[in-house]
Amino acid sequence: MGCGGSKPAKKKGCQPGGGIQIGAPQDVTIHIPRNRLDAHGVPVRPETRDINANVLKQALERVSHYIASRGHHISVIAVGGAVNTLYLRSRQMTHDVDIFGSDFSNSARHLVDEAMHDAQRAIPGLGTDWLNTETQMWMSGRLHAEITQAARAQNVIVFQGRDRGLTILAAPWAYAFSAKINRILTGGSQARPYDLQDAVTYIHRYIQAHGNKPVPVRVALGWARQYHHEMTEDVLRNQVNPAYRRQYGGKNAFA
Repeated sequence: MGCGGSKPAKKKGCQPGGGIQIGAPQDVTIHIPRNRLDAHGVPVRPETRDINANVLKQALERVSHYIASRGHHISVIAVGGAVNTLYLRSRQMTHDVDIFGSDFSNSARHLVDEAMHDAQRAIPGLGTDWLNTETQMWMSGRLHAEITQAARAQNVIVFQGRDRGLTILAAPWAYAFSAKINRILTGGSQARPYDLQDAVTYIHRYIQAHGNKPVPVRVALGWARQYHHEMTEDVLRNQVNPAYRRQYGGKNAFA
């Protein structure tokens, strides 16, 4: 989270006329979306909907404008379908934008929550959780900080509003790949038919950024240990490598 940049600030919260400052880790972190009540005081039931790329861009532009109109710039990190839909264009639609950032302060979260709710009311087809922080709920503080730092170093921009109120970066390719393999191995009902294709796409981006050379298996297994994911040599050699060869012309992803 930043004020036009990603360097940490010394104080929490917002400064008048400026961006939202990065604060130190906080004991109680709010999550997006916050629970809401309808006009009769009844909790609004969660509703998830598929969103195509055009609608998603429109919604994010509205969020960006909402933030910028209040004098702030917020930079967050996304993982999953939004990266595929908006940046990689390997999918036509997704059901949410899953964001996180260890430097994403509570004051910024409140503002993003307001902005996402404003977009939901204005744009048909958005679910109640179309912009959320679900992934972060399963990260330790230390891991959250490591992945945030790696994403900012990678600096792959998935979305940037025209008025620069909101910038979304892609999660590190190594983390995104490892998470997909983990879901292939352990996902059960959570697994999706596109998980292997997503994993292949992510590792291809990693390989492109690292000299176009196959990744040693031991390196990938090290990612799994770092991110607390399940991964095996068998899935890398006998599932990912064949799929990678089919998609990218004969070379293996892993050596």
